[in-house]
Amino acid sequence: MAEVNSTAGTGTSIVNNLKLGSGVDISKLAEDLAAAETQPKIDRYTSRKEKSEASISGYGALSGAVNEVKVVLDYLAKASSTRTLSLNNSSSAIDAKINSQAIAASGNADIEVARLALSTTMRSTEYSSGSQQLNSGNSFNVTITKSSGDTVIPVALATPQGVVDAINGSASGVKATLVNKSAGGQAWYILLDGELGTSNNYSVSTSASSDPFQFSTGTTAINSKIIYNGLTINRKTNSLDDVIPGVTLNLKSTTTTNATISIGEDKTALRNTIDIFVDTVNNFSSIASDLTTVGGENEYSGSLSSDKSFVNLVSRQIKNLIDKVSSTPSGGISSLRDLGLSFNLSGSMYVDDKIYNSAVSTNYRSAVTMLTADTEAQSKYDASNKGLSLDASIELDNLVSSSGSITRQSNSAKAKVDEYTDQLLELEKKLVNLQQKYIKQFAVMESLVQRSKDTQTYLEGQFESMSNMYK
Repeated sequence: MAEVNSTAGTGTSIVNNLKLGSGVDISKLAEDLAAAETQPKIDRYTSRKEKSEASISGYGALSGAVNEVKVVLDYLAKASSTRTLSLNNSSSAIDAKINSQAIAASGNADIEVARLALSTTMRSTEYSSGSQQLNSGNSFNVTITKSSGDTVIPVALATPQGVVDAINGSASGVKATLVNKSAGGQAWYILLDGELGTSNNYSVSTSASSDPFQFSTGTTAINSKIIYNGLTINRKTNSLDDVIPGVTLNLKSTTTTNATISIGEDKTALRNTIDIFVDTVNNFSSIASDLTTVGGENEYSGSLSSDKSFVNLVSRQIKNLIDKVSSTPSGGISSLRDLGLSFNLSGSMYVDDKIYNSAVSTNYRSAVTMLTADTEAQSKYDASNKGLSLDASIELDNLVSSSGSITRQSNSAKAKVDEYTDQLLELEKKLVNLQQKYIKQFAVMESLVQRSKDTQTYLEGQFESMSNMYK
């Protein structure tokens, strides 16, 4: 309740204490009359504001529950979420690792490492120091020749160190180092090392008047060679990621005994993720029910009871996910219902074990394809088919995104709170103005009453004086 001017209230109190005027507490009367006119509206808008504030919390709880379902769907959209692969390797000659759970598949591979890929290495003649003058101190060019063409490298500082710096600053693909092999003396050499693979073999020539390098070749570039399940494969690198899908093979040495690489597949990961999805949907249903039920145990219970039709609409959209058709159906499996997901009579989602086990035991790969499109980190903006999980997640974006329907409902409630706040401020101002208006009016009436009392007292005095004259 707004407070009236304290001076007016004090003045009224003094008048009453002196037994002046009518004796009525005009401050209290003004307050009561102003409240009678404005308080019902204040109470009404206060109640509306509180309901809108509660609904904002309710929409937040609803959005959070939908987002939890969406998080599980986003995880289920990754092929790696449907299984766990493990790799066993019988040989230390190969460092084998799974680089993609989505692409790798169970199976065995027999591999012989017949040869490692090498690079061409060269060593120069010996120099007395890294700053020894070459080509009489005159600049010259070094040319590195490969099958792909020549790279001409200008050497401005005609010293061994100058040559090393020039080569390393070029795009030749050859790296140079300057090494002193002596423990206490000066015996400097330029060492060159190229890239792996036969196509990266190279030779070196110079425009100097006499060859200041006299390079000798250590190793010659050659491709690696493995025999994979009887097939001979050559690569210009010792790291092979295109032989076994989803697996990287790092060759360490040649093998004396063929390496056996086995990949095992644990399919229980799919059921675990499905169970998490079921639990999350049931948790959503519980929250949605509580939001529309007045008198529940949670702080947001009943906060959306006035918007029950909207909450029911969101609930139906979540439940309808089990019948949503995948954009990548496979092997007769096109929806979650085909994996045994259903609702019981109480509205709770569950997995029919018989249907699930039958589908997974005979069509496991098809189930994965239906859910994930056999992708690992597909963008929702990708134009290609995405699988049921990502399709469903994108559908839920229409509820919880910045322009989603739940967000719009929440924003509408926030706008109403602002509107009710403004209206309450106006009513508070009106209440104060009415109180002041009534006090002024009652003050005039009090003045008239007091004047009447003064006249009465005067006349009574006159009559008493006249009466006393005749006694």
